[in-house]
Amino acid sequence: MTLSRRAFLKSGFAAAGLTSLDTFASPWIRALLNESNSYHALYLNKYLFNDLKALLAKQLHLYQDAEIHTQALKCVVNMQDEALIYQRLSAILASSNLNIQLLNMHRLQDQQVRFSQYLAELIQHQRFSGYISFGLPNSEFDPINHLPFFNGATYTMTHTLSEQYTPLPRADFTGVIHPIELFTQASHINAPKAELAAIYNGPHSYSSNEFTHMMLNIKQHMPSGGKLIMPIFDVQHTAQKHLVSVFNDWQNLLHGRSWLSAQTQRNRLQSLDAWHREMAVYGYKVHKVIPLEENTMLPEYLSIYEKV
Repeated sequence: MTLSRRAFLKSGFAAAGLTSLDTFASPWIRALLNESNSYHALYLNKYLFNDLKALLAKQLHLYQDAEIHTQALKCVVNMQDEALIYQRLSAILASSNLNIQLLNMHRLQDQQVRFSQYLAELIQHQRFSGYISFGLPNSEFDPINHLPFFNGATYTMTHTLSEQYTPLPRADFTGVIHPIELFTQASHINAPKAELAAIYNGPHSYSSNEFTHMMLNIKQHMPSGGKLIMPIFDVQHTAQKHLVSVFNDWQNLLHGRSWLSAQTQRNRLQSLDAWHREMAVYGYKVHKVIPLEENTMLPEYLSIYEKV
């Protein structure tokens, strides 16, 4: 008889005299025992649940005392299926008094400030002509806006959100660069050659076919030596997949996306090395890899690739 990983771990712990979940050595071990349900792994472990709430507060402005966490915990306790949990969370958000537009504005501002510092460092060492980005709801939140100087045309390829989830306008914003917005459902570049490109929502946010189509278009418009930057989750084992899956689900919930969209992204999660190998297929080599959140449990990096 072949034991599942869950059964194997439990039998091993029992042999060692550890028969209660509370006696297991690590919260991550308890997460592994819930390998079929990422919500159960995180929410039903008080240590990981607290860590998750701290992460959501820091990254998404869903603060630790928000009522949404209590409602989410009740939902997870009473449901076994991840699709139903996600759909219930979506309904809770839609009926809550949370100002999702404000939440999205704050988190996109944070993202803009975080990425613009890396863009500034990058262009200090190389002059680029032409820039295009993907994955933002509008050009106001494009990190290129923060740069004091950039050569060539700048473009932001945006994706449409429903009114409820569209981030509030930035009344305080005064930018020095104003990218041209490109509205399209497909990832087709209708712009001159760009020596710098960015995929700010990460490559896992696209199906394999969508990502291939987008990369072929970027490659067509980018000369050798051009740079492509994108944030990447480094998912190497089950516990990391639990964390990234639930964290990324919350990002999708704040965008009003369906479970089908979130599930597609979950299926694309993989290790940093696996992403490097995939990028090599499109003719890109690793230029630099920078940890994005060194002081949190989230395994996230900014990968900078160079076109060969």
